[in-house]
Amino acid sequence: MRNTFGPGVAMKTNEFISFIIFWVISCPFLLLRPEQYRLSSILSSVIVIIAALVIFIWAVIKQGNGGPLISNPETVYGIGELKGAALGWAMTRMITSGIGGWAGGVNFSRYAAKPGDQLYGQIFIIPVCLLGTNVLGIVTTSCARGFYPDEPLLWKLYDLLQAIQEHGGSGARAAVFFAAFAFFVSQLSVNVTACGIVGGIDLAVLLPRYIDIKRGAFIVAIIGICINPWKILNSANSFISVISGYAVFLGPLSGIMIADYHLLRQRRLKLSHLFIPNSSSDYWFWHGLNWRAPVAWLLGVWPSMPGFCASINPDSIHVGITWVHVYYMSWPLGFSISAATWLILNKLWPPPGIGDVDEKDVFGTFGHAEPSVSSLDKYIEKDGVE
Repeated sequence: MRNTFGPGVAMKTNEFISFIIFWVISCPFLLLRPEQYRLSSILSSVIVIIAALVIFIWAVIKQGNGGPLISNPETVYGIGELKGAALGWAMTRMITSGIGGWAGGVNFSRYAAKPGDQLYGQIFIIPVCLLGTNVLGIVTTSCARGFYPDEPLLWKLYDLLQAIQEHGGSGARAAVFFAAFAFFVSQLSVNVTACGIVGGIDLAVLLPRYIDIKRGAFIVAIIGICINPWKILNSANSFISVISGYAVFLGPLSGIMIADYHLLRQRRLKLSHLFIPNSSSDYWFWHGLNWRAPVAWLLGVWPSMPGFCASINPDSIHVGITWVHVYYMSWPLGFSISAATWLILNKLWPPPGIGDVDEKDVFGTFGHAEPSVSSLDKYIEKDGVE
């Protein structure tokens, strides 16, 4: 297909058409309830793991070794091996990137029946997924550079599949179809659940009177086009920068939540007041907004912003190496600054209800008794909530 886009557009015409088709196919699945995705998520995970392993094994066998990125990276990038401080900062950046990429896992782990049900998945599955996918991707790209020397580095999977199709025969085209279908099913599942439904839940929490999960998911789908996501996939470096950006914003947020629940309130909350939507609640603060939170969050975010902006647009934004290193430590640094700021602000201007709990067991959490709906209704009526 002839490319009708100019050189300044970060994608080709056929890629844009494919993107729109995929978007249209994804939209009907947003109408399903979150609990209905369990089976499809399991099936897509199994299918894509098999496809990824097959492509990896095929590439290694075809190349005969790990490829030039493994054996002689200097010939590919023109740079030497990282050593000393440079290696340490590179590892720091990748660790921060990994934390940022998985920090949103609470969107799924919160549906666990018990708090401990998520433990083994986070201890074993997440590290295996991070290490395994990185190794498969790097080695496969390295091998492809070996047997497709005239092609650029094929970091993006669809570029690799296109190269296989162009350099192979009918058998290669059939293999590309099945591999592409496996990744299509997987990406469809991830896109609908991790982007659409999770975003819909967040919007529903913000404006529950006007937005439910389905409406929120469709709003996210529309925003997904407006932000030009294809620009993120220009290069592997841009993708890593965007993933690392999660740590810039989520690290301070996590610091505030952990400091508040574990250190400030000592895990003691008035559960009934969490559901009182007016000033009689200890957690109403000022018109429902606790001004301490945005202050602590902004103080944790700003040190990483210069380095983050430079990593996104290195051609036009230049900062000192110190700011870059601060950005590489965005998660632990932002976490610590926001947590400390939160504790200081609450010490200087203490809000009501710190450490208080309900006098009555409204939700049946004091023992093994089940919560009584009628008792909760009476409690809310007593506090003047309609």
